[in-house]
Amino acid sequence: MLTEQQLAILRTEPGTNRVAKAIALAGVTQVTIAEALGLPQPYVSDVARQRYRTITVENARKFATYFGCSIEDLFPPGDEGKA
Repeated sequence: MLTEQQLAILRTEPGTNRVAKAIALAGVTQVTIAEALGLPQPYVSDVARQRYRTITVENARKFATYFGCSIEDLFPPGDEGKA
């Protein structure tokens, strides 16, 4: 769903959760994504707002498949454990 140019922009976004940026770049609503992924809209909102510290691999894969990118594009490794 995201173009190569949009993916390049997404990959420059700081942080460990880029779902909100992907939604903005794709120009879709959380409702549209929720319906496409078979997930509740409040859950999509919570993921986009980073209200969860973790996400299941299955759900991360659903988001990545929807946006046409890798899981790591949406949820890049963080600095957990570093002081």
